[in-house]
Amino acid sequence: MFNFFRKKPQPPEQPHARKLQVQKITGQLKREIDAIRRPIIDLGIGGVSSTNINQVLRYVLTPARNKSRELAVNNPVAKRYVVQCADGVTGADGITIRPTPISVNPDLGNALEQLFYTWAEDPEQFSINGQLTIDLFQQLVEKTRAVDGECFIRIHKDMKVEIIDAARLSSAKVGLLPGGSFISNSIEFDQYGKPLAYYVCRYNPVTYLVDYSTYERIPADEIIHYYIPDFAGQERGIPDLLCVAENLKDLSTFIEAALIQKKISASSMGFITNTNTDSMMIDENTSTATYSEYYEPGAIFELNPGQDVKTINPNSGVDQIDTFISELMTQVAMGLNISKQNLTMDTSNASFSASKLSDKLQQSTFKTRSNVMITKVLKPLYQRWLSNYMMTINTMKLQFSEYTNLSQARYIPVKHISIDPQRDAQERQTYLEMGVMSKTQIILDMGGEPEKVFSEIKKENEENGIQQNPNQGDEHNNSTT
Repeated sequence: MFNFFRKKPQPPEQPHARKLQVQKITGQLKREIDAIRRPIIDLGIGGVSSTNINQVLRYVLTPARNKSRELAVNNPVAKRYVVQCADGVTGADGITIRPTPISVNPDLGNALEQLFYTWAEDPEQFSINGQLTIDLFQQLVEKTRAVDGECFIRIHKDMKVEIIDAARLSSAKVGLLPGGSFISNSIEFDQYGKPLAYYVCRYNPVTYLVDYSTYERIPADEIIHYYIPDFAGQERGIPDLLCVAENLKDLSTFIEAALIQKKISASSMGFITNTNTDSMMIDENTSTATYSEYYEPGAIFELNPGQDVKTINPNSGVDQIDTFISELMTQVAMGLNISKQNLTMDTSNASFSASKLSDKLQQSTFKTRSNVMITKVLKPLYQRWLSNYMMTINTMKLQFSEYTNLSQARYIPVKHISIDPQRDAQERQTYLEMGVMSKTQIILDMGGEPEKVFSEIKKENEENGIQQNPNQGDEHNNSTT
């Protein structure tokens, strides 16, 4: 009955388990790991969750454009890409505009071409700042599109061209207007999405600041908005360098770490270990002394008994640097839609067949972009000049009833350098003999002007007394490109 008051037997005391102290990852490494593990929701560009590309651009366009501009200035890979875009799309001389009116006096095309380039090659008449000609204008427009993702061109009423900084069109300006029209990303649209006007903020040339509180409403017929859309209904352009910004950052970080490692490995580093137990009697209340010593090159010292020198050679930080850089450059080239060979200009390990295939693919890419440049910029520019000429000067007495015919022109893109011109010539000769390609198409493919080539050949034959071959001057197609 007294068992109730007995103490219950206690379990044997267990030894205290040592608590594991997990050191939390902090700093830059933690932020990078969290960024990698962050789930991607919808488009998720810059942390903005939305299914509409214009909503995303409203928040991320300004920082993305600033980052792209920084890369274009400070990063050699980004700088090379921007220059390569201008060289591949417009070339050194720009895309040639050759007026080719149909069913009119053939000499009229030559006269219109001379009048157009008299205006376009005079910087005082062509550009509002008196610094651009038609060739420099095309190069700057393509460079601006590659960096900012878009380029705004204003054609003033006096036919002077101005390139407007994209930062002056705030992506935060939105609103609804009467009649179903609306403002989105500083562009006014009708109810069907057709641009009606552009809201350009004032710029202070003294403080170099943009005043987003005041703006100018410019009608859409004065603005050429040059960009390559990636989504249906996209209102503003996306910088080309946006998708490779992190790759370029990783590349720069790794190269910087390699340089630091090389600097460290160029110096001798080490520490002294002590195995003498007699010298290790240290009072618990005293702190261990730490000594740092810098030795001159070639110095020799005698160590105390029990001491040894351990050296540090941190050479593992840049192992397989070539493989790592090559993989990153492959990803960057894919993101920019440009071959790695053209991006780096490195042909050390490239075979001839691979180089030729890469060149063909790259020419196709640049031709696509050249077509966009022709459609969105050069055609409207030439047509605006022609209509202005017919309404103001019109020394040739052109009729407005013939405007559609007179506005026809051939746009000759840049001539790309062939890595195997003899084989390309044989290929064109085969197509010509098969009857699937005309001489006009061959001359255009080579970057020439058929009318001038045929006239020069005819002139040379007449001077040399050579009879004209009936098949030599085959009729060529005067349709626009």
